[in-house]
Amino acid sequence: MLESLRTWALPYGGDAFLYLTVLAAASYLALLRFKERLPTQRLRRFIRLAALVALPFSVLAMETGGGENLGIAVLALVWCVIIGITCKNEMSRRGE
Repeated sequence: MLESLRTWALPYGGDAFLYLTVLAAASYLALLRFKERLPTQRLRRFIRLAALVALPFSVLAMETGGGENLGIAVLALVWCVIIGITCKNEMSRRGE
């Protein structure tokens, strides 16, 4: 099964794409689980941290591999947007 995933992910960045997908899914699930317990300041910090990680990571992916790492660049940007929207929704739910 792992070989079929590797074959599928090869045009999008290979193993790095799979590892980043697992990292993005795990971090999003952790955020969903703990967002009610996090203070608003930390949620704001997560929005900034997601942008600081995803934007340079996507630029590096495009610079180093060109078109073959396009999947990694898009995944990093989508991850940043989803984390930001989730944090923003939780802050607006609280009324802050």
